[in-house]
Amino acid sequence: MRMLKKMKCLFLFMAIALPLCSFAGPDLAEANKTIKIGIAGPMKFVQGEHAWYGAEMAAEEINAAGGIQVGKDKMKVELIKVDTNEILSVVDATSAIERAITSDKVDFIIGGCSSGAIMAMQDVTAEYKKIFLICGSGSHPEITDRIGKNYDTYKYFFRPAPINARHIVTLCLEAVGEIARVAKKNLGIEKPKVALLFEAAKWLDPQIPYYQDLFPKMGIEVAGLWRMSIKAQDVSAELQAIRASGAHIILAMTSGPVAIPLYRQIGELQIPAAVTGVNVEAEGAKFWEATGGMCVYGGVSVQRSDVAMTERTLPFYKKFWEKYKERPTLTSGSYDSMLILKEGIEKAGSLDPDKVVAGLEKTDFYGTMGRVVFDKNHDATFGPGYLTGVGIQWMPGEKIATYWPHNWKGITYEGVREFEFSPWMVKYWKNKK
Repeated sequence: MRMLKKMKCLFLFMAIALPLCSFAGPDLAEANKTIKIGIAGPMKFVQGEHAWYGAEMAAEEINAAGGIQVGKDKMKVELIKVDTNEILSVVDATSAIERAITSDKVDFIIGGCSSGAIMAMQDVTAEYKKIFLICGSGSHPEITDRIGKNYDTYKYFFRPAPINARHIVTLCLEAVGEIARVAKKNLGIEKPKVALLFEAAKWLDPQIPYYQDLFPKMGIEVAGLWRMSIKAQDVSAELQAIRASGAHIILAMTSGPVAIPLYRQIGELQIPAAVTGVNVEAEGAKFWEATGGMCVYGGVSVQRSDVAMTERTLPFYKKFWEKYKERPTLTSGSYDSMLILKEGIEKAGSLDPDKVVAGLEKTDFYGTMGRVVFDKNHDATFGPGYLTGVGIQWMPGEKIATYWPHNWKGITYEGVREFEFSPWMVKYWKNKK
């Protein structure tokens, strides 16, 4: 009898408690839910490593402030590392993205560094209607041109950085033009010659005709075009051919690991030409070590430097260095992408991808690389007052000097100085007179 009473009490308790649990459950689950953001990149390379670092810094700041405001709720951010291996395999990249979506259940994706792989990953994210913001290379114009051609399918994609290949052409033309100006002034070279040394990658193909057409119009002769594998370990043959061509400047364009032997061998062989161009590897502190310091006097066009492009630039640069003991590369733009995504979600008041797209389209964000405003193709606006990029070079003692923009359309950042040639280049060309 006593047992029967106990059983009745238990059933009564369950009858009261279960509805309460049912009522409280969803709120409790929502309160504990995190926003999962997949950080995609080749994690065995600096491109993936710095994409993770930048996102990690942003996530720590977001979570320390309570998370992202989604309607009435504050939700914390959880990062999922997605190793795409995209430098070596497009198939690996698409498989990694699909796993992140279907198995890891990520809500958003940030990252990517290789144009061909990004386009393939873009197709996967479009199929699943997952918002994808890139933060590294992947500057081929077709990536965002697709949005204008097929908005409903590709509207979930945004490029906060880098500037696209068309604008990179302008950036590199201006950087080479500045070096040519200094060569005329300091070395007495009347008609500078530039060698085009490009990795064999899709993002560079549409740029080549522009350089071949526009440099001569600037009074700069094109000495020739050389292509190299993104994974090459030896580019000495190309460099010796460039020496023989009489080039004074090398426009080197690479987003992959070939940059390490390239810049190392320019120093080892004492090639008498100033190098600049796009080089993701050269943006990080490890590049100096990887080249044994032979990258000294080498230049590169990057998205940011230790000059105050916005109020966020120097604090980010300093914090990144203190935390990781490395200079941030282009792919650490994941930091900006995270904060832009946060604003987009908060404008939407929802995690619904279509609503977040509408929120992101209203972006007007002062990031670490400049002001980000998206155009109709979800591409970042380029030019004075928006993203400009900078030209930098390595100096003795592992120091970085910024040499561009030098009064470009009225833009000069405090700390910009004149490009400096290597001692062996100065000696070589002065002896040629």
